Amino acid sequence: MEAINNPKASKVLATVRDDGSAHVVQAGSIMAASPELIVFGAIIMKETSKNLVDMKKKKAAVSILVTDGMKSYQIRAKVKDSFTEGPYVDKMNEALKPLGLKAHTVWTVEPVDVWNQSPSYEAGKKIA
Repeated sequence: MEAINNPKASKVLATVRDDGSAHVVQAGSIMAASPELIVFGAIIMKETSKNLVDMKKKKAAVSILVTDGMKSYQIRAKVKDSFTEGPYVDKMNEALKPLGLKAHTVWTVEPVDVWNQSPSYEAGKKIA
């Protein structure tokens, strides 16, 4: 929770295209609303949003890589919902405003598992 909610941490979101190939984007707006819910804003994310819609239908999991210094974690999460208005969008846009950015959609995903991907002997170990 600490790493994913750190605005200075690097956050990368991986989705799957129709052809099965990976699509990966940097997504600095990723944050954990709770241990059971991760949210992120779609500012541009055209291909990513399409992939998320398709993945939700297929009940597929996205992959999020969070790197904070020498700590790195992979979170696999099921696509839950998207919102174009309401409290998630309001809170996300409040956080993005100082950066001059605005999310048109906020996506929510539910963590399935968390893996240590730090450059250490603990790499590859499931931690949640």
